[in-house]
Amino acid sequence: MPSDRRILAAYEHGLKRLADELIAENEPSEEERAHLLLVSQLTQALVKAYDTHQLKHALAFEASISALQAAAALDERPILNLSLRSLVDNNLMTPWHARFLSGSLGLKRTVLISGGENVGKSTLLNSLIDLLPRDHRIVAIDETDEGLPALQERPFTVQLKAKHGTSARAGVFRKAADMKPNWVIVGELARREGPSFFEILVAGSSGLTTVETPEPEAALADWLSMGRMTAEHLNRINPLVLHLHRDQKGRPRLQKMVEVRVDNGSLVVTPRSPIDNQAGAQAGGEAAAGRTNDRR
Repeated sequence: MPSDRRILAAYEHGLKRLADELIAENEPSEEERAHLLLVSQLTQALVKAYDTHQLKHALAFEASISALQAAAALDERPILNLSLRSLVDNNLMTPWHARFLSGSLGLKRTVLISGGENVGKSTLLNSLIDLLPRDHRIVAIDETDEGLPALQERPFTVQLKAKHGTSARAGVFRKAADMKPNWVIVGELARREGPSFFEILVAGSSGLTTVETPEPEAALADWLSMGRMTAEHLNRINPLVLHLHRDQKGRPRLQKMVEVRVDNGSLVVTPRSPIDNQAGAQAGGEAAAGRTNDRR
């Protein structure tokens, strides 16, 4: 990494850490906390803007917009180094979704982040990496040297670079499998890389990645058609899929969270939301009550 990029990455990480320390030390009110997080996030966005010297014209940032919207205004879309809590504060997802995700990562569950172009997929991926235990071994596959900000200062991390569509790209997937890490992280899966990614994971690793698609079900169905073993791999991995989009005002949002499996060759998608969980718990309670009455 060039020295200027290294210093900027360290500065950005320091801003994030400073905000967390100020919150811990001062116990601010909800309003004060919101102002502090907004200032911290906008400052990180400005650091990223400075890092992209290829801008063709100056940008005017309004204090009322979120850091994610500020990043979207750049010619080169930066990956913001935001915590999952910050994304909740920016209304990208609900606190329930954040808790569910945190618990899923604790169970080493594979997560796929889907969505169209520039909806915050890489920023969310970066936030999830920040939640992984520091002693976990990671192999990261990406196209560039820069990589994801959350990986820059992590120990036990190997970064492999290869461009999409090259023979070297297939080679790094095989190399990642041979290393047997706790986590395989791919910056973005190309259309034909899904089966190879799942094949790595059935050997014992967990995975985090993004895929650019307007419909995750279509991408998964496409992958199923590419390999005979993909259905078995999907059932063994049982990945969680997060789909992002932009709302009517252009703000990144988590549109849906689903679990994926395959039944008799057909893709089965199960939504995950607070409503679905409540309905499942209610149905489970009614079933348990029924079994009690039967015993009586």
